[in-house]
Amino acid sequence: MVIQISDKLKDLARLLPCSLYVVGGYVRNSLMGIELPDIDITSSLTLDELATHLQGSEFEFKVKSKSLGTAIISYEQESYEYSAFRRDIYGQDGSHSPEKVEFNVSAQEDASRRDFTINAIYYDIKKDELLDFYHGIDDIKKRILRTVESPDKVLSKDGVRILRLFRFAAELNFKIDKETLLTAYKYAGNVRDISNERKITEIIKILHSPLKYKVSKPNAFMRVFKIFNKAQLWSCFGMDTPKIKFNIVKKVEHKSQGFLIDLIDTVNPISVSYYLERVLEDIGLPKKMQAHYINVISGYYAALNRENNKPYFFKYFDNFPIIYPLVSKKSKLLAMKYEFFYKYIISHKLVISVKDLKISGDDIKKYYPEVNPKRYKAILESLLSDVFDCRLNNDKKELIAAVKQKLKYL
Repeated sequence: MVIQISDKLKDLARLLPCSLYVVGGYVRNSLMGIELPDIDITSSLTLDELATHLQGSEFEFKVKSKSLGTAIISYEQESYEYSAFRRDIYGQDGSHSPEKVEFNVSAQEDASRRDFTINAIYYDIKKDELLDFYHGIDDIKKRILRTVESPDKVLSKDGVRILRLFRFAAELNFKIDKETLLTAYKYAGNVRDISNERKITEIIKILHSPLKYKVSKPNAFMRVFKIFNKAQLWSCFGMDTPKIKFNIVKKVEHKSQGFLIDLIDTVNPISVSYYLERVLEDIGLPKKMQAHYINVISGYYAALNRENNKPYFFKYFDNFPIIYPLVSKKSKLLAMKYEFFYKYIISHKLVISVKDLKISGDDIKKYYPEVNPKRYKAILESLLSDVFDCRLNNDKKELIAAVKQKLKYL
């Protein structure tokens, strides 16, 4: 059989009184001969029954979700995600989590709750045979994505499955069955109900899909994003446009940055930094990452607007190695101009940041206690400008003395 598993997983199967199956991406990828993901396993045993059979064995058992019947089974460095056969019953809110779960069902009933035929192939470890209730093997050969049950039944309640459909199309370089695609368009609005964290995770995975498997293609995500445009999905992500004009993302290595540039070029906001802050906050990006992206993208547009070297590198010096390849895709000449000054700063060891000054806010507090701390930043930035222009030396005594003069104007 083409499904290769470890001896330990075979040992685990022998401990159980029923068949233990590998299911999902591991089986799919094994049949395709591509990189293997984590192993998902399933059987008819409930968590309590499984725990009883594993008691006293070498396998560690840890419940992941009692309500969903999922657990992590591990032995040293190996681990498997277990799920009991179940039937999922969804509510009307489009949530990815089922409203009700029923156990004690058959393997075929368990397969019916899965999303796509290529993910619903079961490998019986003991019997060394495949169970393929929905002709997923044929669809792998045809390189096509279709739902296990009717597309309406599979996609109408769960926006995550719609995003997964598009992601698999990009990662595996598969076509989407026509009826499945049309149904995804029909229920595209369900994407709004997904958590911001999950939405951004799926978008990042789609953007980086060419790196996932060897069967993917460069810019495979573009075929998917054309579908997003047609379905007008971007508004479901809190973006002020139903469609995005893609240009830079196809040319740059860092796809997330290219995507944001194309979004901004499409929306054309009054303030790049303000718009980015709102979008990145809406999709749940951590504050530190927000600040990084805002600085990089703002630095890209500041270069295109030909901001003067001195204020430009005061703001964007640390991230210029990331900004440079973005600018070069728009104007090589402009990128080279800024690169020349960047290298000049390095070779001449110019002081380019307040943190590199030989004086800090603590020094101002010590020698000028009457100064309001709110003024420290302006004072230090003014000193930095003078040091950069060689009007002052980066010497602590000289800088402390210069503060007195700055207080007259700042």
